[in-house]
Amino acid sequence: MPFNLNIQDLRENKIHPKILIVGGAGYVGLPLTQELLEAGYEVTVFDSLIHGTEPLDFLTNKPRLNFIKGDIRDIGLVNNVVKGHWGVILLAGLVGEKACEGKHETTEVNYLAPLNLLECSVTRMVKRFIFASTDSCYGNRPGETLDELTNLKPLSLYATYKGQLEARILRVPKTAYFSPVILRLATVYGMSPRPRFDLALNLLVRNLVLRGEATIFSGEQWRPFVHVRDVAKAFRLALEAPANLVHDEIFNVGANQHNVQFKDLKDLLLRVNPEGFVSIKPAVADLRDYHVRFDKIKKILDFEPSVSLLEGMEELRDHLLSGYPADPFAPKWVNA
Repeated sequence: MPFNLNIQDLRENKIHPKILIVGGAGYVGLPLTQELLEAGYEVTVFDSLIHGTEPLDFLTNKPRLNFIKGDIRDIGLVNNVVKGHWGVILLAGLVGEKACEGKHETTEVNYLAPLNLLECSVTRMVKRFIFASTDSCYGNRPGETLDELTNLKPLSLYATYKGQLEARILRVPKTAYFSPVILRLATVYGMSPRPRFDLALNLLVRNLVLRGEATIFSGEQWRPFVHVRDVAKAFRLALEAPANLVHDEIFNVGANQHNVQFKDLKDLLLRVNPEGFVSIKPAVADLRDYHVRFDKIKKILDFEPSVSLLEGMEELRDHLLSGYPADPFAPKWVNA
């Protein structure tokens, strides 16, 4: 097991460890940036802003925060940016099945460029490298209960590249300093400074609150959910944990109690908007169907979600009713 300087030692000596978030201006990246700044880190956000410049309003005039606009495919720039950072968190990529299929840049952005970032991180002596993977890698597994040791059966190009990157990260030759961690995220939902309304739960809440109705198709499929702020907390915990607990480890990020069949979301949605109408229509289900265990992250990182499904949905409702974002149906709030 490699030696790794405890990040808590740096903080106790009034040193602000430098953390690089690649893709830090996105849906997960902005809450994570806020989480780390509030915890006392110096944060560099590296992002191409392909979904607009609104995140700049959040990223300017904050102490210990640096923003660099750039493309993860720019090898020279990435190599320079990585230098001097204690930790690197990789969020960047074309996100979602629809955003990836049939696009020539998917291989470059979602596979080749991350491999270069990984190599740069090793060369530049980064201590902690955290990769954002996805529970979508499990694919269609009705009737099974899945954990980190379950073999992967990705159904999409997006999930396939995530799984392949996991394997490559775990094959990095051992060094005395480099400690990689993989976080497989459950289906993320909730309000972020850069909202997304192509995510299942966010879309259902938006439609029910603003249109008065929402439609669940099939409803039989299982899916684990996790609030975006809890995702940010999980990354911080993985960053701060001693290397002997997380080195070359994979963690599902979520909670056992947040595994839900879509049809059971109807009652929660109607609590969010009792005047609305939720229909469940028979249809070909989303092929992704998985029930995931989250015992490992709870045991090793002491991770427990702080936001319940209902609380997260109600918060999203309140933001929508307050007028943020101004046009929740605009294409810029959709990644897929």
